[in-house]
Amino acid sequence: MLNASRLGLILLPCALLAGCAGGSALQPDRSIFSLDNNYQRYSYAMPIEETFDRTLEVFREAGYRMDVIDRATGQISGRRGATGDKGSITDKDLKFYALILPKGSGSEIGIKIVQVIKSGTLGSSKAELIVNDPQMYQYAFRRVENGSAPAKARVPGGFSTPAGFPAASSPEGELPPA
Repeated sequence: MLNASRLGLILLPCALLAGCAGGSALQPDRSIFSLDNNYQRYSYAMPIEETFDRTLEVFREAGYRMDVIDRATGQISGRRGATGDKGSITDKDLKFYALILPKGSGSEIGIKIVQVIKSGTLGSSKAELIVNDPQMYQYAFRRVENGSAPAKARVPGGFSTPAGFPAASSPEGELPPA
């Protein structure tokens, strides 16, 4: 009888502690967003909300599948295949991390693009290389800057037409009637 009481006293706290250990939601590793020298940065005169939306739009249009979209902290990340084309046979993928921050009355975006190279038997191991091509980052920054103008109001060079004026060409590629 004494052994059964002892066993009960031991098992009761264990059962109560086990009930508290419920499964928690998996969160992505947020330490990858620490702004270090691997991020390429660019400042905009637009507010952080608009920069966030434009950045998200640019990377979605480029075929990235989003992993993190966190407006509260300004964090966005995603991944895609090397070209985004169907049927592409490659051992490389791309990931990006973007951090949108306030800067003065505007905003600043930090982007880090990482190339993931699969190797080993059946791609069992992966190497990650940070892409340091400044021209590629400048292209992404320019796309964000010009990203939210409606397609019908876009003019070559990224300038928008004033309200009430037709664009330089019609959707069919012909000049509008004079």
